[in-house]
Amino acid sequence: MKKIKLLPVVILFACFTLKANAQKDILKYIKVYFTQPVDNTLSKGVNAVYLNNVIFDTLAQYINRAKYTIDIAQYEYETWTGDLVYTAINNAYTRGVKIRIIQDNGYASKNTGFAKCNSKIPIIASPAPGAAPCSGTYNIMHNKFVIIDEQSPDTTKAIVWTGSPDWDQAMSQGDYNNVIIFQSKVLARAFTNEFDIMWGDTTHGGASNSSNSKFGPCKPNSGTHIFTIGGSKVELYFSPSDGVNNEIISTIKTANIDLYCGMFTFTETTNATDIVNQKKAGATGYAILDNYSSGSYTPYTTILPGGLGSDFQGYVSSTYLYHNKYLIVNPSAACDDPKVLTGSHNWTSSADAENDENTVIVHNDTIANEYLQAFGGDFKAIAGTSVVPPKNPCVTTGINSVSSNEAVVNIYPNPYKDGVNISYDLGEDTKVTICVYNIMGQKIATLADGEMQSAGSHIFQFHAQVAGVYTLQIQQGQQITVKKLIQVQ
Repeated sequence: MKKIKLLPVVILFACFTLKANAQKDILKYIKVYFTQPVDNTLSKGVNAVYLNNVIFDTLAQYINRAKYTIDIAQYEYETWTGDLVYTAINNAYTRGVKIRIIQDNGYASKNTGFAKCNSKIPIIASPAPGAAPCSGTYNIMHNKFVIIDEQSPDTTKAIVWTGSPDWDQAMSQGDYNNVIIFQSKVLARAFTNEFDIMWGDTTHGGASNSSNSKFGPCKPNSGTHIFTIGGSKVELYFSPSDGVNNEIISTIKTANIDLYCGMFTFTETTNATDIVNQKKAGATGYAILDNYSSGSYTPYTTILPGGLGSDFQGYVSSTYLYHNKYLIVNPSAACDDPKVLTGSHNWTSSADAENDENTVIVHNDTIANEYLQAFGGDFKAIAGTSVVPPKNPCVTTGINSVSSNEAVVNIYPNPYKDGVNISYDLGEDTKVTICVYNIMGQKIATLADGEMQSAGSHIFQFHAQVAGVYTLQIQQGQQITVKKLIQVQ
């Protein structure tokens, strides 16, 4: 048995204050926006934000603040009257920002926005559709992300912009889309690593290296997948190297209380069946699918309408698209790991095995509730009825504890004053790493550093320099558990 104790401090917080502060803290580091009206009656304290026709004006504002680097991986960019994005890109280049752009090969001739960028900005396209550079067939570079100031000496300035929209007028002014923005140096570094693999070089602003460039099936696994941002667990995956559909299925299966799926193209029958199975097991389940892209496939025609009844809705329009690609799990249960899965990845075999795609999973009750408000607004507009979430089954202070299913870890007391005990049992000798992160995702303590620990019971003690909310990550072999620690006076 091993005990470690760090220096104590004295600051007083009430539980309700901690909840309010936790909400404010997450909004410093993760922001979400939606292109269609939201239902704020579903809000649990933080109202979701509808950006009426100005989602790309917001992107331009982020680009305008860039000082060092911008990397863009974007499937499609067709400019429009009033478009501010390419002007922001060009202005950034003029003031010395180093910029790199990757676009899809099949869309390159249509990408009028990138054509308006300064000719000195290096731009490359993905391999041609149908190419077989490695063991599989390549399809499209469908990523939608922007990395801003990953090279800034101020680590709080690194930004990742991602979500569902392509860049054109309809995506902002009629289609249903979501954007999620992270302020995180470590996440920006992970996205940059993926960009560098496709670019074939690590030099910001430099030319690509085609001999080293890897797309689609050629790419290696992206590496680190679990991060702590604003005190919450965030997962990051890229297709096709990271087995993303397995992560989607795993996320669906954690829906014990409720789940909500908003999807443009949905062809994976296993995913649809799993959603129905979670409803049969007692979870509330809703789904919206786009008729234009999904209407001929069984998730749209048979599985979801049969399993969800009137809680399934198809979006039928000759003008606009339901272009979201997200899943919300357990937003009504703060104690049951509420989370949101979103990004560029449609639920298709091509997205999983042939496309370049990006996916994030955010474990946070505030972010999950914002997405629930957006889904509620969409469902009301499309179905004419309101979403009715289940009542919160949790008896908690409202601060969710996020954890994986693999390891059993006991935290007591929590919230704590003079120190928290972290105990766990090992069935066999295992290497264990235990780290604590602050609200900014910075590691502040290492309680075990890959040490081989014997089978049996183990306990650590932790006490921080400053009271507040911290994140504990325990890795036992290949198993990772993430918990929140709440330090009060």
